[in-house]
Amino acid sequence: MRWPVVLPHDFEDARERAQGLARRTSLGVGGRPRYLFEPETEEACREIVRACGAAGVPLLVLGGGYNLLVDDGEIEGAVIATRNLKYFRVHEDRVAVGAGNGFPDLVRKAIDLGIPGLPGCPGIPGSVGGVVFMNAGGRFGSVSDALIEVTGIDAEGNSFRRFVRDGDMGYRRSPFAGCLVTGATFRRDPALTSEAAAALFQRAMAWKRETQPLTARSAGCIFKNPDGPRSAGWFIEQSELKGRSVGGAMVSTQHANFIVNTGEATASDVHALIRLVQAEVKSRHGVELELEVQRWS
Repeated sequence: MRWPVVLPHDFEDARERAQGLARRTSLGVGGRPRYLFEPETEEACREIVRACGAAGVPLLVLGGGYNLLVDDGEIEGAVIATRNLKYFRVHEDRVAVGAGNGFPDLVRKAIDLGIPGLPGCPGIPGSVGGVVFMNAGGRFGSVSDALIEVTGIDAEGNSFRRFVRDGDMGYRRSPFAGCLVTGATFRRDPALTSEAAAALFQRAMAWKRETQPLTARSAGCIFKNPDGPRSAGWFIEQSELKGRSVGGAMVSTQHANFIVNTGEATASDVHALIRLVQAEVKSRHGVELELEVQRWS
């Protein structure tokens, strides 16, 4: 049976274009999806979501490929990549950005544009859509500090435009689960000088370089920080797991909450190392570490 046609691509074209996701993810592991779509407009996204829903094809959204662990082998369903959803519009009091725009580029531009919070987010890779979905951030700033509006496609294939309210965003949490984020709008603060923003950027970047393996192949922090004053990395380090490896996957010697690909890691290696870390931390400290990284199987 022929799959229904999706504009601007149909399922047959999407099957032919599907490739292993290892080269599209920062960790460098992952199998091949059954279908791969790369739309350039919100209208095309809407048609793809609707067609996949009508055909019963599960749909996964791929941004910059960070904070993502893709299993080995064939991935069930279709992947819709957002990297072609790019635009950048500066208004007097806000900046609208496409989901496919690179977040590091937005962080650098935020210094001169006066977008609060974002200059404190250097070293966070990925796409704007992905960081909004995850509410990425750290000790010096967060995506939600200046986020005022998000556009996207819901699970039924309907376009939405949502203003962000107090309580919508939390630690690695947003209200956009199950949705495809197509764009985001951030507020500008005229009181934020470029000098102050640049100083924040430099302070945050220096801390990142000192504490995180920015040049290694990784998916970022693997585990969420548990409730309480201690971070996931602290528990892993106190469990003497820095440098522990399974196959080509290793707990970073610089930051214990990073698992790095030393060269030839597979997703199975990473999963085995995750289970080892969780078991050891549970045994020594009674703490159950939950995944922060997204898993596709």
